[in-house]
Amino acid sequence: MKLKKQAAIVLGAAALMSAAGPVSAEAKVSFYGLLDLWAGSAGNKTTGDDTLKMDAGGMATSFLGFKASMDLTPGITGIAAAEMFFRPDNAEDGRYGGDEFFARSAYIGATGDFGTIKAGRNTSPYYLPVVFSNSLGGSFTFSPSILHSFQGGNYGPIMGDSGWSNSLAYTTPEMGGLTATLMYAFGEEEDEHGENKVGGNAVYRNGKFMATVAAHSIKQGALAVGDVSAGEYGAIPDATDQDAVMVGVAYDFDIIKVFAQYQNLATDTLNGDVDTDTYVFSFAVPAGRGSVLGSYGYSDFTGAWETERDTWSMAYSYPLAKQLDLYAVFMHDDVEIVGDADSYGVGAQFRF
Repeated sequence: MKLKKQAAIVLGAAALMSAAGPVSAEAKVSFYGLLDLWAGSAGNKTTGDDTLKMDAGGMATSFLGFKASMDLTPGITGIAAAEMFFRPDNAEDGRYGGDEFFARSAYIGATGDFGTIKAGRNTSPYYLPVVFSNSLGGSFTFSPSILHSFQGGNYGPIMGDSGWSNSLAYTTPEMGGLTATLMYAFGEEEDEHGENKVGGNAVYRNGKFMATVAAHSIKQGALAVGDVSAGEYGAIPDATDQDAVMVGVAYDFDIIKVFAQYQNLATDTLNGDVDTDTYVFSFAVPAGRGSVLGSYGYSDFTGAWETERDTWSMAYSYPLAKQLDLYAVFMHDDVEIVGDADSYGVGAQFRF
């Protein structure tokens, strides 16, 4: 099968890196991943119908990966990683047909007292702050925060995808609870040196409090017919450029952990500008061994593309073991210019 062959490439590469001779013998290599499957009903906002299904990625996107590290000089460690998404429900690779093989990440770099430098395909500096400032994390199926941000969740207006290819990333060392990341991605368009991505984030953690800010400026030009990177343009029609900023906070009161998030997007299109404001409020309440999770998101689009979106989700997550979580979730999603629908299901996550 195709996935077996590609997974074998990942395993084989990890094995070769760990046993490739005298120099490589000092490298530390690990193989890891996450599998997420759910079964239930997915509503269609356009038709009002629903589909009973077993699907991948209920609460997280499944992936396989390996990473390696090697001491280069005292205080400096060389690092490398390659991670592929896949769908365990049908044994297909990628998040969707035609996705990049190592779409989650593929980089080499170095880390030390100076921080961390990575080159290759890196996680977008905007993505992780969105993930950890909402209670449903990185679910492209049920998290209002993700659905209102990234196109993988349908109608998400963010340009640039959750990973940036051809990028250079620098992350500072932790300083009194504060870390920051800066990233630049080459557009690699002939004679179009202004087409690129620039972004960054800052995260502050102090006990039960977390605050984060992220921003990016993406200049990609008009989408060419047949462009395989269409997902990088987000859901706003004919988008060409975008400036985005988000702030998120969280505080754990023990009896409840609360999250709040705000995003503003200024998107240039071939038909004019579109301004998007998004608000997300969510919580996590301990209940037995598990947690009750809730989240509400609202987005307002004005300008050349006008609509509103309301989404709310409720879930229960139960850790059956250290590596295995079970969950049940319900979501109502309403896009003004499309329609509304309910989705629900039960699923499991396994980490290794």
